[in-house]
Amino acid sequence: MELIEYLPEYMREYKEMKEIIMSEEQEFRGLREESSSCVNNFFIETADEKGIKRFENMLGIASGDDESLDYRRFRLKAKFTQGRANIAGILDSILPEGGWNAEYDSGSYKLKVTLDLENKKYLEEVNEALDKAIPANIELECSIFHTTHRILSKYRHSQLADYSHLGLQNIV
Repeated sequence: MELIEYLPEYMREYKEMKEIIMSEEQEFRGLREESSSCVNNFFIETADEKGIKRFENMLGIASGDDESLDYRRFRLKAKFTQGRANIAGILDSILPEGGWNAEYDSGSYKLKVTLDLENKKYLEEVNEALDKAIPANIELECSIFHTTHRILSKYRHSQLADYSHLGLQNIV
């Protein structure tokens, strides 16, 4: 809503009042944007660069210039979920639904977690979050989902010829 609409009709006609209102409108617009940004920075999902930096400072995380905002947001979510005891809750809060698979072998005390990730840097953060959440006697093995032969068997060799071995392995 424009500030000029708060003035009585007869005052809206004066040039001086219009100029005053225009300058105040710019200030109020800036305040609205700043307050909206402040609210967004309360949450990792909606935080901007300034908000993410504040969360990193609180946790003592140093970020590099080459790290994307998405990766930094991912790392923060992984750090905040480390205190949870529920492994499924940790994975669900970090990864999209269906983005992970976990198998536990009670005989060998081994937890194998397969993640649907594109970047191996993300794997380290998930591994660290889970390592702090599981008991010390359980061996943790985190890996990235790779394309299996069964998935590729429905394609002809000519259709897959343009891909390298590594490229085929990482198709999800």
